[in-house]
Amino acid sequence: MVTVLLLNYKRVENLPIILDALKNQTVECKIFLWNNAEEEFNDPRLDLVINSSKNLKCWARWSMASYANTPYVMSHDDDLVLSSPDSLQSLIDTMEENYEAGRAIGFNGVKLGKDLSYYPTEQQKSIRKVGITVGAKHHKFPKKNTRVDILKGRLIFFKTADLKRVPMHIEPEEDIDDIFISSYLAKRSRKHHIVTSALNGKVEELKGGAESMALSQRENWEDYRTIAAKKYFKHS
Repeated sequence: MVTVLLLNYKRVENLPIILDALKNQTVECKIFLWNNAEEEFNDPRLDLVINSSKNLKCWARWSMASYANTPYVMSHDDDLVLSSPDSLQSLIDTMEENYEAGRAIGFNGVKLGKDLSYYPTEQQKSIRKVGITVGAKHHKFPKKNTRVDILKGRLIFFKTADLKRVPMHIEPEEDIDDIFISSYLAKRSRKHHIVTSALNGKVEELKGGAESMALSQRENWEDYRTIAAKKYFKHS
């Protein structure tokens, strides 16, 4: 069984689609919703609902994890859907085949550069054009399981027992919860987590009303992520 930590801001129209897909999984799941939107949302399929009086961003969802009593927990953003009934089972199978303490699995992640940069520089991008891979590399729906440093927060799956590695009483800097979680689960070590091919064709993007609010659209976002990565990870 999996506890899903669902986060919503301004994509409420996606929630019924997401809930339908979660309840259609071959693996039973509990669904906890942290709702940052002004409009309250309730649904009988939800096991826990927090309709927040203000937008507490991404970190708030992890506070719900303390109420999980299932073997696994998973973050889930409001702009994607598990499109195959065996998506959760695929995650469980991948975890059991590859488990190490603190390991997490997702479909989208980052292998940091040697200098812990989160994005490749323009010079590194130019070098890549001649077939040489340098700098940070982002992986999404890879052809094979790929080890990464950071799993992006849209979907992070791991064993509930490993939450003890994460200092939940410390609130990280705004909007870097995925870097914080990935770091503490791995005890700051590199290439500990897996972007899995097992979810290829089993997760789909959803659209909604918050595209303009996407974190990656913020000014100086690339620098912000690199500063966080350098703070929470150590050089290999």
